[in-house]
Amino acid sequence: MSDLSNIIGDLDRLMESAQREAEQARDRQQGPGQSDASGSAMDGKIKVKLAADGKVSELVLADEAMRLSANELAREIMTAFNAAWATSRSSDPAAAAAVAVDPAALAERMKQLRQESVESMQRITDSLADVMRKIDRRLT
Repeated sequence: MSDLSNIIGDLDRLMESAQREAEQARDRQQGPGQSDASGSAMDGKIKVKLAADGKVSELVLADEAMRLSANELAREIMTAFNAAWATSRSSDPAAAAAVAVDPAALAERMKQLRQESVESMQRITDSLADVMRKIDRRLT
C-alpha cells in the first residue's frame, strides 16, 4: 500500500502546484487597489465617476444638460459613462494582464499538467489492480 500512498502524495503535490500557480496568476492580475475612473460629455457639463468595482459612484448634470431632450440627455450620459468605463479599463492591471497572457504558454502548461495527471492516475489504477490481484490470490 505504500506505493499507493506515494502515488496519492505525488498527485496531491501536482494538484497543489497547479493551485499555487493559479493563485499566483490571480494575485498578479489583482494588483494594488484600483482607483475611481471618470468621464465626461458636453464639455464637462455631464460627468460620470465609476468606483473601482465598476459601479457609478457619482453623476453630475449641469443645468444646461437638463435642457436637453430625454433622448439627447440619455445619449450624452451614455457617452460620459463609456468614457469613464474606457478609462477604468485602460488603468486596470487585471485587464492589462489578461491581454498579456500568452495562450501558447498556457496551453503548453495545461498539456503538461494533463499528462502528469494521466500518468498519476495510471499509477493509481495499476496499484489498485495489483492490490485486487493480491486479495484475489489470498481468497483462492
